[in-house]
Amino acid sequence: MMQHHTLLNWTGRISGILITAFFAAFFIGEGLPDILNGKGKELLFFLPFSIPALAGFILAWFYPLRGGWVMIGGALLMAVFFLLKNDSIMALVYGLPPLMIGLCFIAADNKELI
Repeated sequence: MMQHHTLLNWTGRISGILITAFFAAFFIGEGLPDILNGKGKELLFFLPFSIPALAGFILAWFYPLRGGWVMIGGALLMAVFFLLKNDSIMALVYGLPPLMIGLCFIAADNKELI
């Protein structure tokens, strides 16, 4: 039987890959052409808020606890960015996935201590 921490760790990894691939496809398909045409200024303001979540995901592959906390911080930054723009739906869409994935990594790391 698979250990719980292994299951949580791989759930975070696979979910992180799926979310990263989805947002990367969206960015490349929708955002990049707008930036190149000079119309994507709003997206450029959002990029610094999304980088901590991506960096946390990469870090979590090697250090689940640290990466999970960085992902949660990135999720909160993205959520606050959209909440300040009065867009609570987008705050959930962009903030909830990295928050949940970060929690998986934190839970996986804490299971190894038991």
